[in-house]
Amino acid sequence: MLSSYLYRVRRAALKHPWKFILLLLFLGVFVIMMAYPTLMAMPNSDGTMSSSFVPRDVDVVRGGIYLILVVMFNFMFYTGLKNGVVGFSTADVVYHMAGPFTPRFNLIIAASGTLQLCMVFTFLLSTQTALIYNAVGVNSIDLIVMVIGSFISSILGYFTGSYFGAKFSDDEDEGKRKIVMVVGIALDAIAVGGFIATALAKNALFPFSAKGLLATLGNCWFFKAFPGGGWVAMIYDGIISGNSLISIAGIFLTAAALIGLILLYSKSELYYYEEAIAYAQKAHDLAEQKRAGVDADTAAMTKRAKVGKEKLGGGDGASALTAIHFLMNKRGSKFFFVNPLCITYRLITAVYLLFMLKGGSTNENPRMLIVSAFMMMILLNAVVYAGGKTVTEFTKHYIYLIPETSKAKLFACIKADLPEMAFDSVLCGLLVHFLVGLDVAESAAFGCMMIVFDMLCEMAALLIMRSLPMLGRYLLMGVRYIGVMFIISLAMIPVIAVTTITGMLFFGIIAGAIAGVVMLAILLPVAAVVVDKAEM
Repeated sequence: MLSSYLYRVRRAALKHPWKFILLLLFLGVFVIMMAYPTLMAMPNSDGTMSSSFVPRDVDVVRGGIYLILVVMFNFMFYTGLKNGVVGFSTADVVYHMAGPFTPRFNLIIAASGTLQLCMVFTFLLSTQTALIYNAVGVNSIDLIVMVIGSFISSILGYFTGSYFGAKFSDDEDEGKRKIVMVVGIALDAIAVGGFIATALAKNALFPFSAKGLLATLGNCWFFKAFPGGGWVAMIYDGIISGNSLISIAGIFLTAAALIGLILLYSKSELYYYEEAIAYAQKAHDLAEQKRAGVDADTAAMTKRAKVGKEKLGGGDGASALTAIHFLMNKRGSKFFFVNPLCITYRLITAVYLLFMLKGGSTNENPRMLIVSAFMMMILLNAVVYAGGKTVTEFTKHYIYLIPETSKAKLFACIKADLPEMAFDSVLCGLLVHFLVGLDVAESAAFGCMMIVFDMLCEMAALLIMRSLPMLGRYLLMGVRYIGVMFIISLAMIPVIAVTTITGMLFFGIIAGAIAGVVMLAILLPVAAVVVDKAEM
């Protein structure tokens, strides 16, 4: 069975050998980001090298690892429970279910798509190492453990949930599947409740201390004993805390969980083919109908839709795109110039900066707070605008029905983006002024630079999305992220260089904004041409 499946995978891979080059690129980025804390090691006054630019608190690191691994286990468990038997395409149905493969083997193969998503998540986690490092002071080994531990926890969570989802796949077994979900929620409630009780007993909740809470989490037995994620985290916990018994317990429990999963899959009879085939057929029908320009869910959706008193706001031709984007913002935030996701990310940024301030990690080096704030806002906005309304607009069917040039459509989308970018830049400026301590001129300059960087993220993502659609969903996500980060990194070079030379952050920010404008002047016309060619 395995050799037949690997033959199919090998044949598919040989059709696109250039994907191996991209894989090497991802591995290179991963290695660099894992080495980031080591690269940031600073020389001491006596000429020796310090272990880290940011002080490392072992208890805080332990708590962070427990938190990430338990969350990953939970997320993948509920994903497997709900979608474990849904991950089949019509090709899978024909090749696997009609071939000499057992139901257990087929259920494992169905996880390949979800595990690819898990690998993308671990890659994206690795790209955030600078933020994690600045907040907690982790070293390279900690980061590697976070990534590998997240993957192991994900495997344990997904295959546990997927087994129960397949075991109780029939409609008449839905009650049993709900019981499994209730048990999972109860375990979550016990862990969170136990942590709150532990934090209260240790006086870690009041007064609030973000690092104090993470340190308490690292010493909370309710999280250590949490199935899957907690057991995997115990292995490294015992190593860095000097308690070999915890490591031995973690190894034993993790091994027992893996052996238990193998026994479950090898000894149980699973009958889920009817539901899997039904979902595969539905997915195939939807794909064919979309190819034909028919939305199969339109009739059902219109029965449930609640239409308010809102209007499109005018506009015809390409200008209708501006009105649609304004309408999307109004639906989520009541204001045409407020992107709801940006507001959410600004709140996350504020919490992160408060974490840094409360944690005391910036007392010895105030510049660390400035670097953390800049990186946090730029990275989050890269997510908003690299995958936002303008980038995704050109993947929709109706975009081809608008009888105007693609350049006109692109600029109509950008026209709607500028007000929300401007409003978001004001919020960014206020945050760096009140929480980071920049003066008014520096804060205003940073806000202007954010507008330019937001537009850079958008144009870089649009070029990648329209030029490389053959990459597929997951590879395209990774390439888009790397491409956007590369463009932003180039724009940040003048910020660092000018600030170092002049000793004034204001001039560094202005230099970064100017560099961004120059790059935008190159990318914007190129993007307009690429969009036109892609439509033709």
